[in-house]
Amino acid sequence: MMTSPPPTLDVPQYWLADVPDTAQAYRPAWFAECSLKFHSLRARLKHTDERLFLAWVPRGEGEPDWDAPPREPSTVQVNQLWKSPPRDLPHRQQGYLLTQTALTRHVEELVARLSRREKLRLWFNQQFDAFSEVGESRESFVQRLAESAAETIEDELAALTARVNLKLMQVQAAAERKGLGQNLPEAKLNEILTERRQEFFSSITRLEALFSSGERLIVAAEDNQPLNSVVSDPDLHETLLHIEADVRRQLNALCTRCLETAAACDPFEIGLQPGQITVLRKGLLWLPETSGPTTDR
Repeated sequence: MMTSPPPTLDVPQYWLADVPDTAQAYRPAWFAECSLKFHSLRARLKHTDERLFLAWVPRGEGEPDWDAPPREPSTVQVNQLWKSPPRDLPHRQQGYLLTQTALTRHVEELVARLSRREKLRLWFNQQFDAFSEVGESRESFVQRLAESAAETIEDELAALTARVNLKLMQVQAAAERKGLGQNLPEAKLNEILTERRQEFFSSITRLEALFSSGERLIVAAEDNQPLNSVVSDPDLHETLLHIEADVRRQLNALCTRCLETAAACDPFEIGLQPGQITVLRKGLLWLPETSGPTTDR
């Protein structure tokens, strides 16, 4: 049998169903379920976010502190909001203005506060005129842009391959004139550059690993032996090392430019107008209190 009947008020009342055994009373809090409609022509975005806001009811004419909710609003589930007390506990009412007028005024203040302060934060890359998805991390956004950035240097990669092939043909001809007959790495070079180019387009993670996974980008023989084990002529050895270093330098330069272009991201904020905030439900939420009465505003 309920010995402490719920208060008779002119505001919608709810009780949080999760009541611990140590609870001594119910303490009043305002709640408001709101729909926030973010809209940006610049970002080509329309996004709706439904959120719950909680604040202790202040004493007297005080203002509720929506920045310090009695519990994390995202942890409150709809099925936890009961329309009758889950347990027979006293309700703390003394000193609180629990009226429809007070509720309306405080929720209107919440809407005004949200229109001034609430922002939807994205990432923006001016080079590509691209925006991140809602909730997408900067790392994920940069990784996605890196693949687009790689496409911008496709012609330069092809030109680099052609230049290296030409240099190796010239080295081959010079070696034949000197009668060295060494097994030069034209085919292997093409194979490696093709593999590297495929990795370059895959993702930023593999792109970064491309230049840190090994000492050389070019090997001199099919069995991947170092140059000095297959090229005995000092001049030829030095020429191949120079070509290898030049290719590595140019690929690193292209990679760095690509990454810097993708990583040039700035925060982009989308605000709210009061008309973009809809109050779906509001009312008084009785929360279980495990300690004695507290001093609040």
